[in-house]
Amino acid sequence: MITPILLTLLLIVGAGLFSFTIYRRFLLLRAARPECRFDRIGERIKGVLVYAFGQKKFLRGEQPAGLMHFLIFWGFMVVSVRTLTLFAQGYNPKFYLPGLHPDGLGGPYLLLKDLVESGVIVAALIALYRWLFSHPARLYGFKPAESKLAGHSHWEALVILFFILGLMLTDFLYDAGRFALESDPLTLSEKRWAVVSSGVALLAARIDPGVVGVVRDLSWWTHILIILTFLNLLPRSKHFHIVTSIPNVFFRKLDPPGALSLMDLEKSETYGTSRIDQFTWKQLLDMYSCTECGRCSSACPATASGKPLAPRQLLLDLRDYLYGREQEIIQKKGAGQDGEGVHANIVGENLIHDDVLWSCTTCRACEEACPVLIEYVDKIVDMRRHLVQEEARFPSELNRAFKGMETESNPWAISQENRDAWADGSEVPRLSSHPDAELLYYVGCAGSFDDRSKKTTVAMVKILKKAGVNFAILGKEELCNGESARRIGNEYLFQTMAQGLIEVLEKYRVKKILTNCPHCFNTLKNEYPQLGGKYEVTHAAEFVRGLIREGKIALAQELPGKVAYHDSCYYGRYNQIYDAPREVIRKIRGTELQEISPHRRDAMCCGAGGGRMWMEEPKDKRVNYIRVQQALDTNPDIIALSCPYCMVMMDDGLKAKGMDEKVKTMDVVELVERAMK
Repeated sequence: MITPILLTLLLIVGAGLFSFTIYRRFLLLRAARPECRFDRIGERIKGVLVYAFGQKKFLRGEQPAGLMHFLIFWGFMVVSVRTLTLFAQGYNPKFYLPGLHPDGLGGPYLLLKDLVESGVIVAALIALYRWLFSHPARLYGFKPAESKLAGHSHWEALVILFFILGLMLTDFLYDAGRFALESDPLTLSEKRWAVVSSGVALLAARIDPGVVGVVRDLSWWTHILIILTFLNLLPRSKHFHIVTSIPNVFFRKLDPPGALSLMDLEKSETYGTSRIDQFTWKQLLDMYSCTECGRCSSACPATASGKPLAPRQLLLDLRDYLYGREQEIIQKKGAGQDGEGVHANIVGENLIHDDVLWSCTTCRACEEACPVLIEYVDKIVDMRRHLVQEEARFPSELNRAFKGMETESNPWAISQENRDAWADGSEVPRLSSHPDAELLYYVGCAGSFDDRSKKTTVAMVKILKKAGVNFAILGKEELCNGESARRIGNEYLFQTMAQGLIEVLEKYRVKKILTNCPHCFNTLKNEYPQLGGKYEVTHAAEFVRGLIREGKIALAQELPGKVAYHDSCYYGRYNQIYDAPREVIRKIRGTELQEISPHRRDAMCCGAGGGRMWMEEPKDKRVNYIRVQQALDTNPDIIALSCPYCMVMMDDGLKAKGMDEKVKTMDVVELVERAMK
């Protein structure tokens, strides 16, 4: 009789404490800014099946860690059914969940349970080895700023792993004790299926029955206590992700990855995020869901180059600050005038240093690596918006870029009158005189003003003419699309520039746009629809691939040599375009395509995204130097690109390494133009 009474008391205390903590976490979400994430339910459910239950990012990531997590995750899913049964058997020893009677599906379930639990034990032992002996950098922190995280995670991870081992072992021992002492038909039926527990029972049969009975009962109570302790540790540790990761995947961003949130400049009371209560509820859910695995920081180019940004630490700093002010946030306490409590400014010396935010290249490598689909870039840009629009605090070198975009509609600050100077001496149609053109070739600022990128622009025009494409350019009427302004955090400037360009495009009733630049491509395709500008946008490499497939251009010239292709972040991770440029390169006779490691979705950023193109960078912390070396490791003759920013960065890296005479950089479009008849 004492067992049901004691179990009931434990359940009331354990479940009550857990419910109270979860309720407090829910109140935090309610106190955050609203955000609509309840659309496209079918697509959201599919994502949960693929990323949460299918563990897609774990299985395609670092091994054996990915497989280890897969086994532990599914081990918990399978064993959770067993745990519910054990709780119920505290009241009725012969209880079975509906459909899981030993003479029915319960038998196969017991076989699966024993096999899965064995796999979980192996996975947990591997994890213990990694924590205690191999010490992977991504688990222990990448720089001194993360040292406090390393110490904290160390003990917590060990506790959790021992809890996992304890759950698996106590279940085996409990069943083994029953099988050794009981001989009723139901127990015998279970014994036939539970192969591992039956093996342990054979050993237990050699021990005194009294001792076996004590071990059985002690194993049951230990299992119950571990579960209740684990349950209440979850919301107070990184393992809260066990509760929140599935909802976090469900509420993931379904808009194009390259579309930043649109700020209502007329109705907004604030212009960016500077306080903990200004984040949305989904951004807080991200903080709850961090597993502290370090995959984000291990993929981050800023972290790799020694800059102060480590995405994991950024998120954990925000999370710890959030938890530390839980009561104030829920009750909306804080003195706005004094900047205390929930109204304290977290951007700057107090928590998130400016340099952390300006280190980001917005490459999304962190988001691509995150197994629970945490969104980092939006948070960083939101805080940049505060710095730029509310405090006018940003790297001094950005003044030139801002002034250039404001006065000359380009961050180079070159006169707008020179925008189409690259076309002098050649017959390039303008929309003003050819309004019936089927395709607008949007040259962009780099293609118009950067001397190196002008060569790509001219090559593209030659291809279009050779293929007989009915195209035109805007010439001096072309305006910057504002991509850099938005990612730096100047949302007001971006919207002003975007509205100006949209007016020009609407004037000529433009429907189809071709561009060489992935940054222009992403902005025109994914962000202009927010402001009413909806166009069919194609990038040059995709367009050229189509011309080759249709036989409109022939690649008769041979270009022998090894060609290493570098994936642009805004072409690849942002828009999932990987195959088109590679197919084009393979079509050119004599070329030998080399894959840079890492490549495709794991490719390292060149370092110019997120407005970094216009900021100074210490020579000992340059991302492009690392990426160039990765390319040089393939021993290429040519480094092929599809982005003018990448071109600048790779050229700079080659010169710094003294390899600019031996290895050339070329846009894929330039390769095609050389190979044409």
